[in-house]
Amino acid sequence: MADTQRRLTLRQERFVLEYIATGNATEAARLAGYANPNMHSARMMANDRINAEIEARRSVVVEDLEAKIARYVAALEKEAEDTGNNESSRIRSLELLLKVAGGFAPEKSVVSNFHGGFLADIDLEEPEYDDFGGDNPIDINDLH
Repeated sequence: MADTQRRLTLRQERFVLEYIATGNATEAARLAGYANPNMHSARMMANDRINAEIEARRSVVVEDLEAKIARYVAALEKEAEDTGNNESSRIRSLELLLKVAGGFAPEKSVVSNFHGGFLADIDLEEPEYDDFGGDNPIDINDLH
């Protein structure tokens, strides 16, 4: 039998399934039960049969997803065009259709980082007691 026609082992099948689920070869090898996941993940990804199986299964998943999205879009179009629906549900259906079509710009999020002063600029000197009104704010004899 040619190398490309041989079936995958059960562990290799599990690796393929876990790789499709996680997208991480090392994690897939660990979940498939390999003792040394780092080493086996590299071996699995270099195996042509495993790569072919990953691509075949991914294409099935993508086709299923595309069909599901097409059904949802058709249902939204039907809702948007149905004059029996109230205006708010029709408008909401149109909004969702626009989102699917990429009609809305992605929302921007502002990430702010601390831009404090340089640590060398910090004054590490102890403040004078005069700055606090002249009296020692902590009396060592009054610690009971």
